[in-house]
Amino acid sequence: MHLPKKRVSLESALKGYNFYVSRENNKLYIDNKEVELIRSLCPEEKTSSILLPILIVRRRDIGRGTYIISGELIEQYIVLKAIDKISTTWKNWLEEHPSSKEVYLYKPDLITLRKKLPTSTVIGFS
Repeated sequence: MHLPKKRVSLESALKGYNFYVSRENNKLYIDNKEVELIRSLCPEEKTSSILLPILIVRRRDIGRGTYIISGELIEQYIVLKAIDKISTTWKNWLEEHPSSKEVYLYKPDLITLRKKLPTSTVIGFS
């Protein structure tokens, strides 16, 4: 019930529309500092492609404490960049990862991510 009904684009969040509505009809705000951090990590041409909050899904079928980044390559890139797992540019990332495949996060990664982006990420369970 805490998951968003509809996510908001980074572009909209930068214009002040920095909230989403959960399935429980609660209005949840995304901190402006996080929006700015994500913008700083994001290539300019992709601001309309990133949807907030970024959805992280716990995958018990894969193993205990294993999560995946749901979404497009750009969302995977932003999360990995935010937690300092990669230092490459977006163009290099695209060359290395030409198609969308699951990127795994583990409990320590999730703790770091939630410290840096607590209001712009949400955890789902499968």
